[in-house]
Amino acid sequence: MAESSVFYIILAFITALLLALFQYFYKSKLNNRLRAVLTTLRTVSVFSILLLIINPKFESNTYYDEKPTLVVAVDNSESITYLEQDKNAEDALKLLSDNSEIQKRFNIETFSFGKSLNPIDSLGFSEQQSNISNALKQIGEIYSDQVAPVVLLSDGNQTYGADYSFISNSVNQPIYTVILGDSTVYTDLSIKQLNVNRYVFLKNRFPVEIIANYNGTETISTELKIWLGDVLIYKKQIEFDATKTSEFITTALDANTVGVKTYRVELTPLNKEKNTVNNSKNFGVEVIDQKTNIALVSERLHPDLGALKKAIESNEQRSVSIL
Repeated sequence: MAESSVFYIILAFITALLLALFQYFYKSKLNNRLRAVLTTLRTVSVFSILLLIINPKFESNTYYDEKPTLVVAVDNSESITYLEQDKNAEDALKLLSDNSEIQKRFNIETFSFGKSLNPIDSLGFSEQQSNISNALKQIGEIYSDQVAPVVLLSDGNQTYGADYSFISNSVNQPIYTVILGDSTVYTDLSIKQLNVNRYVFLKNRFPVEIIANYNGTETISTELKIWLGDVLIYKKQIEFDATKTSEFITTALDANTVGVKTYRVELTPLNKEKNTVNNSKNFGVEVIDQKTNIALVSERLHPDLGALKKAIESNEQRSVSIL
């Protein structure tokens, strides 16, 4: 109740009492007992009327501690079993769910996810797809109006959905990831990026840019090859070590025949290399047989026109006429 309301209530009571005293005690011939009863009744009735006019508001505040929710989301896809991490996932879930200290601080909610998010009934690690981004999005929607940090147990292998690294930025909850998998760092070669024009002209040379990466500590040597079908058209020896982990390679290839051509760039695998899928990449170009006709207009003939014509026609896709 506001302080002003308390003041008005006290003032109303005093006013009601004074009015009653004035009415029944000032020049009154009634006996004392009757005057006391009537004064009390008058005071109560007048005070009640004034109290209704003041209309005070009584507020009651109740305070209690509400624990935040801790969301535990477990990847229930087949890849967890394939990586032999199913027992680790179950142990981690049990450790989080049964920990007395965590239970004191949080209300624990557990979910499993594959293609969609579901409350945990049992973990079978049999889901055909893993959509981490959808799971995070649904958790963000469910707990949008409360504090609910998320513990994500996953191998990080997503087979379906948007890039979860971007979705996680839109989820207004802290996310703590527990990676399930082999933490050993293996020596690995990879084709990081390929840059090439989509269209090229017949009998021209077109540039190809390649970024090759190396993850390892030893000094190694490998060979970069470019194939057109089963024909080897380019190769280069390259070396990497702990300090040189990337190389930018540029070359130019000939476009000798018309049509869509498919090329393959590959790095020769190392002896102990486990992942060789990222050692190669394909790219395609369309070779076009098309000439551009150029007219050189001049008032009179000049020797420079012949030199200019010859320079322009050095590209076989250009034909020059002097007018």
